[in-house]
Amino acid sequence: MKIRPDQIEGVQSEQTQRRNKAQQSDSDFGDLLNQEVARGEQIAPQSVAPPLIVNPLLAASQVAAVQPVSEDGAQVAGQVESILDKWDDYAATLADPEAGLKSAYGTLDEIADDVASLKAEQPDLGTTHPGLKSIVDELETLAATEQFKFNRGDYA
Repeated sequence: MKIRPDQIEGVQSEQTQRRNKAQQSDSDFGDLLNQEVARGEQIAPQSVAPPLIVNPLLAASQVAAVQPVSEDGAQVAGQVESILDKWDDYAATLADPEAGLKSAYGTLDEIADDVASLKAEQPDLGTTHPGLKSIVDELETLAATEQFKFNRGDYA
């Protein structure tokens, strides 16, 4: 293929136009930057008001509105706390390679049994203590998920 001079001239003119645009956009950005910097120097700093300080003793009357926890609720909360402690033991057992997966699975079985017995002992937990009911449901879901992971072989 032969290259003719008229083809070279067309390509050269396009290249010079591209160079000019690139140089022009650089100078435009510099001009805009200088304008913004000059505008920022002209603005005087505004004073900011300090945040309002609220006396915490003003809300002391709200403490009387808190209802005491029933003995039944305290018992369920204690059982939930015990299950959460077992979850901590389970996580520590999984993290320790020397502990073995059998002991971790044993802890997981204890957790599942404790959650099932708690649900059996407190069938009306949703009406009496809805917050604890949601925690117990979450613990049951976590136990089932971890058992599924074990059976699938994720920890092997």
